[in-house]
Amino acid sequence: MELIDDLQKLGVSNHIGLPQLVVVGDQSTGKSSVLQAVTEIPFTIDDKMCTKFATEIVLQRTSPNKGTTVKFEIIPADNESPDRQRALSAWSPAGFDGNAELNKSTMESVFMQAETMIFSDTFRKSPRKQSTSRLSSSTLRITRTGPNETNFAIVDIPGLIRGDDSHVEYRTAKQLVQKYLDNPRSIIVLVIDVIDTERQEIFQLLKTLPDQETRVIGVINKCDTKQKKSHDWVFDLIRNDPLQSKHYLKEGWFGLRNRRASELDVSNDERDKLEKSFFSGHDWKSLDANKLGRHHLKQALLQMRNRHLKQSIPAMLCDIQDKLDECIQEIDRLGEPRTDNQAQFTLVNKIAARYSAMAEGALNGHYEVLSDEKLFARKLIRDDLESFQESMAVGGLNVPFGTGNLDAEIFVRHQPSEWTQAIRASPTYAWISSAIKNYRAKEDIGEVNPEVKDQLWRQQTSNWEQIASQAFNKVEATIEEINMAFFQEACPDELLRSRLLIWLQDEFRRASADARSEMDRLLENEHQGHLFTLQPAKRQKQQLLHDQRIQACAKAFIANNQKNAGPLGAKELTNVNPLNTDEVINSYIYKHAELVGILNTHDSLAAYYDVALYRFIDNFALQVVERHLLGPRGPLRLFNPQYVTEKLYGDKNAEKLSKLANEDPATAQARAKFEAQRTSLEEGKIRVQNFKVL
Repeated sequence: MELIDDLQKLGVSNHIGLPQLVVVGDQSTGKSSVLQAVTEIPFTIDDKMCTKFATEIVLQRTSPNKGTTVKFEIIPADNESPDRQRALSAWSPAGFDGNAELNKSTMESVFMQAETMIFSDTFRKSPRKQSTSRLSSSTLRITRTGPNETNFAIVDIPGLIRGDDSHVEYRTAKQLVQKYLDNPRSIIVLVIDVIDTERQEIFQLLKTLPDQETRVIGVINKCDTKQKKSHDWVFDLIRNDPLQSKHYLKEGWFGLRNRRASELDVSNDERDKLEKSFFSGHDWKSLDANKLGRHHLKQALLQMRNRHLKQSIPAMLCDIQDKLDECIQEIDRLGEPRTDNQAQFTLVNKIAARYSAMAEGALNGHYEVLSDEKLFARKLIRDDLESFQESMAVGGLNVPFGTGNLDAEIFVRHQPSEWTQAIRASPTYAWISSAIKNYRAKEDIGEVNPEVKDQLWRQQTSNWEQIASQAFNKVEATIEEINMAFFQEACPDELLRSRLLIWLQDEFRRASADARSEMDRLLENEHQGHLFTLQPAKRQKQQLLHDQRIQACAKAFIANNQKNAGPLGAKELTNVNPLNTDEVINSYIYKHAELVGILNTHDSLAAYYDVALYRFIDNFALQVVERHLLGPRGPLRLFNPQYVTEKLYGDKNAEKLSKLANEDPATAQARAKFEAQRTSLEEGKIRVQNFKVL
């Protein structure tokens, strides 16, 4: 659904038919009530406000932490003038809060405002109102998003009226319906009431539809107005016997009970109860219950839509490509305005020179050549790297390392014989103790398997990959934004700028891929490599952790001894100086082999972490960002006069240069139409291709 919505916004629907659910039928058959039944949006019923222009309802599911929002917008018809299209696109209903709950009065107000906006210009220009159609090809789109929505979209178009081609509204309504019927990807939701089928105009149009059996799903509305023992054709339609039914549909017919005028304000739950009670009557027992009621109808519409979407995507790509080929042929037919290769080369080289001057200034901190702080590349990238450093410092550790004071609190509360058990149970050391026990091998008693530290290190740095990947994406996004801004300034010509970016995108992707591979290698080296460093700070930090633990314990025992006889006994510590106290504590701790193994492993990891953390941060900045993303082949340094000369200069590159930089001023107006179509189709093709890959 997001793919189809994107293609609609890109204007691809102007060139090929897109899959969509479309409600068709005669006027007064209750199409609005069917729409309300399947969307639970309180459309105005018993008036003609909904039938004057097409209404598209889009329901989109969001994450659970987001609230429900509603958006109204007008999609201008193709035949509107550019000024009218801009005015209609800018419209939004007055007095409506997007977070407010929809109700009948709100919907009436919105539809009245939309009608005024859509028809105001028409009636202002036409004093003879009776000769002007009261139908429009513009569309009111209602988008409701929320955590409880089902991804769903459906279009309601004005109903057919009885008459002939001499009536303006008859022609307009017929053309609107025919437009959607002619789209082979439209799923037609045919709505009729219990009036005889031969009197309903829509069946006359459906006769010319070659695939109506597979593309149409039928809805018989107002079943509650069916007269008892009459209208047996209603039952025959719902039974949908392919051998007997005159209007057999592969997707079947569904019966609905319409809301009565007295029931317009009842809740949806109450409506469901009334409908269920009605269809449980004796007359309806002979029918398949799955063909009765709004919930069965909506379920069938969703299943039909899903099948239709999946089946349509491959053919859509072919159609887009065919239209794109036709568009390119038209552009080529108009001729190339810059047939002189020298002129083309001069233009591209000038753009490259301007771009590279801005890029070098931005990367070297010479911001005086730039027009906006958003282009200060070095500053913005430094901000990203500092943010990465902070994220690593805060979230890089899986389990926080202990401190001397925490150790002292544990030791002072226990007897020396209990220290090993107490440390083993501490959250700070439990993971280390468990790993030492699980990886016992050939080492002597009191020693630790060297593999333990490697395993513990991988646990401690398990967050690095996610943090680094997020930082990589942020830096890459910053570079991409700056790159696009530079191109916009250096090349105001939108078409040429798009071609240049397409021409360069493979190099950009290669630089990105190389940078990510470099980051992956760094992570692998840290996770899988041996814990080795020549940095003296590691040994110093490990000794410092040891000393801090002993000093903190000595201080804690002395303080405790002044109040109570501590675990070591008052006599032992009363007449000793601090140095001797340290020695006593040290001797008590380090005569427990298992305890020593846990503490030494902890200190080694903690000391190594400080070295490895900033080594990885620096390597990320230098080897990933500086070498690849900001290097000579990176996005901000690649496009320069030297590169243009290498790739585009000379006879061998003439054709490539011509396709890249040509333009015909004499046919610019005609070309603009095809270029816009080309951009729409190319972007649409990319969206469909990406969807196919995913």
